[in-house]
Amino acid sequence: MQRRTLGGRYHLDEVLGEGGMSVVWRARDQVLGRDVAVKLLSGRYAADAGARARIRAEARAAAALAHPNVAQVHDFGETVEDGRRTPYVVMELVPGPTLEQHAADGPLPVADVFRIVAEVATGLAAAHADGLVHRDVKPANVILAPTGAKVVDFGIAAAAAPSGGGDLDDDQVLGTPEYLAPERLADDAVTPASDVYSLGVLLYRLVAGRPPWTTSGTTDLLEAHLLVAPTPLPDRPGLPPAVAALCRRCLAKDPADRPTAAQVAEALAAAATTTDAAPAEPRPARRRRVGVIAGVAGAAAAATLAWPLVPVRDQVTPAEAQVRTETRTLGTASGDPARTAGTGPGPASPSAAVAAAATPGTGQLSAAASMSAAASMSAAASPAASEPAAEPPPATPPATFTSPGGRVEAECTPAGLAHLLSWTPAATYRVAWVNAGPAAAATAAFVHGNQTVDVTVTCDGTTPTAATGVHTK
Repeated sequence: MQRRTLGGRYHLDEVLGEGGMSVVWRARDQVLGRDVAVKLLSGRYAADAGARARIRAEARAAAALAHPNVAQVHDFGETVEDGRRTPYVVMELVPGPTLEQHAADGPLPVADVFRIVAEVATGLAAAHADGLVHRDVKPANVILAPTGAKVVDFGIAAAAAPSGGGDLDDDQVLGTPEYLAPERLADDAVTPASDVYSLGVLLYRLVAGRPPWTTSGTTDLLEAHLLVAPTPLPDRPGLPPAVAALCRRCLAKDPADRPTAAQVAEALAAAATTTDAAPAEPRPARRRRVGVIAGVAGAAAAATLAWPLVPVRDQVTPAEAQVRTETRTLGTASGDPARTAGTGPGPASPSAAVAAAATPGTGQLSAAASMSAAASMSAAASPAASEPAAEPPPATPPATFTSPGGRVEAECTPAGLAHLLSWTPAATYRVAWVNAGPAAAATAAFVHGNQTVDVTVTCDGTTPTAATGVHTK
């Protein structure tokens, strides 16, 4: 049987997933000699000219999004078969299991949950800064790649629309029922806050091992999104009260009461660092899954939910603005005098970020210190009386890396995670976005005109190394 070829270059090899909207194939890009994932739209979406034009525009916007926590969109095209035009989106093929597969054997250690959701939130924050809203954040759309979590399926993401018009038809809402924000059901608003709500459901399920509501069907579930407060998170070792409060804020019915994705990322990255000092929870042994998951495979099976839009009185849908502070003063955990870290929105101290996430109704970072961070620092400074104090390992000094777009200073944590201390754009460049970590890969991106230069720092043990990428829109 002859293999199908799209656009004269993409040879389709095998189906990776399929659903009501699309079929996802593993394919070979004959021009660049690499494996990719190709999503072929199907059903009425493939036949409707307006839908094709909209998806083309959104795929172009997603292709301009370059971030280590987002699977890249490479190409868009249309194939003509049997006289019918069918759109397709070509995306990065990401190695690793989905978060859904990884979490199938029971709750993950809370430090892993914080780190993974922080990386997902960082990718979403970069998309929101570019005016894109994912609309289907869920475990099946997160790939755990060797370099960290990647959000997949931005190929049909939507441009932010504060009220109405968010989906392809007026009578349908695209997405997965378990993760739909109330405003998506009420007036189909597509805003960054909608993604944050889905992120809150994701965080809750990973921590608790169950959904935030007990429901008996889809109708009950959708009514719970609109009207029912989530069940409080159960107590777990290593779960700070501030993170539980952060999860509640993400699940607020009013979008104005939710934090931004960037604030979620900063708070959870800090919580992961603090929780790493606590003893790890045991987890059931599991059979290792090895394979390559398509960057768009998760959404192939995503539900297309036909649900009448329900008006909600006094619904507030704010237009979220991404605020970047050009300078930030960084302090040390021990309370030493602060130092200026150069240009860019530098990370706050872990305790301050976690405490800020617990402050309801504000979008500002608080300077208060979390009790859990202070307790872990105190415990680390007070070894047991029966044991001699161990010599601390020699610290690796921070390293400075210079690129055409700007300079970053970085260090590696004792756990081998990359952490950006400062980032300074070169002349004519500005800071586009930053994932400061601590994370498996920490990145600062600088933009000038249509060119973006990103500097990604990883750790070889406790030694930071960097790679530079240049992207042109």
